[in-house]
Amino acid sequence: MTVLSLPHRALARVATQQRTQVRPATELSRMTRYRGGTYSHTVDRVVFSDGTTARTDLIRLHPNVHAYSLDFTGIAPHVPSQYQPGTWSALPHLCNRGGEAEVDWILRNSFPLLTPAELSRQVRAAGYPLGRANINEHEAIAATQAAIWYLTNGLDLDTQPLNIPVAVRRGPGRVITFEFDGEPQLGGYSLRTNSDAAVAVRLQKSTNAVDWQDVSGSRLTTDTEKGRYERTLGVGSTLSASSHGQRGRGYRYYRLIADAGTSTSAIGHVGFWLTGSRHYRNADRIVHLYNYLLAGALTTSSEAEQPALVASGATAGSELVGPFQVRIPLTLNAADGQALIDSDGFPLEGIVQPNTDFYLRPKPGTSMTTLTATAPHSLTGRVLTGMASEGESPRFTPVALALNSDVAIQFDIRWDGDCHPDIVGEAR
Repeated sequence: MTVLSLPHRALARVATQQRTQVRPATELSRMTRYRGGTYSHTVDRVVFSDGTTARTDLIRLHPNVHAYSLDFTGIAPHVPSQYQPGTWSALPHLCNRGGEAEVDWILRNSFPLLTPAELSRQVRAAGYPLGRANINEHEAIAATQAAIWYLTNGLDLDTQPLNIPVAVRRGPGRVITFEFDGEPQLGGYSLRTNSDAAVAVRLQKSTNAVDWQDVSGSRLTTDTEKGRYERTLGVGSTLSASSHGQRGRGYRYYRLIADAGTSTSAIGHVGFWLTGSRHYRNADRIVHLYNYLLAGALTTSSEAEQPALVASGATAGSELVGPFQVRIPLTLNAADGQALIDSDGFPLEGIVQPNTDFYLRPKPGTSMTTLTATAPHSLTGRVLTGMASEGESPRFTPVALALNSDVAIQFDIRWDGDCHPDIVGEAR
């Protein structure tokens, strides 16, 4: 006889509550934060979309714990200060914003838990144009910190490409005008034609869109075939001003002028590449890693936010409580005096797989118990934080510890003493 065939089971309401705990994989009791070094080789600077800037670096806690800031508005201590391990839920401004699972994904998939070489490999595999050089440590730290601040403080890194015009105006006549955000120096341009007739154009530059000058060596004449054509410009041909120790400036406005007999309607997409400057206000590799981390974090599974125990069909009788299921593979242990059995009545052993019914045989006279769960693979979705210890300033920046952690789940199960055959179980 199976558990499911037991006759005349009196039913009672069942409720469950999940408690998730995160702790460091190695013993960690107290940490000391010292004032950051101004000349650290991993210091970088990032620019946000509103034009403000910030310095980035790993926050290094003694002994040998690396961390990232969880609050852009927090302050760093000027003297050695004590930090203690904490949780996301202990920080009210983070709980109100959410994003713990996303920050956890970023920490697990960036530096220092991944080496720069492995991180670069994964970013390239995702299709981002890193080029041959790997991401440097300071670039990885800057991109990771910026992505975390986006989630915790709503700060947007400036990712506007400088080589893409902010405005394009066609006409009148044989003119296409391009306005850029800034004053870039152009390294060249390309265009596509949708006509079998030859197209001849030249490029002009201007600081005010009123006074124009030809760009030396910019003339481009296409063949009588549709397709993509490009022209590389000479170094300095679009330089408007320069100063010692600063990057040279180009022009805000450029335009293509078609020769007589050529219509700009035959010209499709026009693209540009730069010289003497980045393609973004931030380093290219910082932008690519930032986009990669946020894309991965924001599409990460929400499984970590869902209860891992399914009790929607659970009821409680005089001898059994259940059935239960798990959403992810788990090894379950019941409190002393309780037993877990499968649907055939045999003791539950090993890893419980999803969609498998199991039951609790409670200790007589009890109406609640706690199951402790462990996973064959590390559970994700929880961030181990560092917070200023008692007696330190509450304004000290809370941090996310970039280290391996263990996540444990406990399920509190309760059932009512008054039985009623029409009440079905519910999960909370």
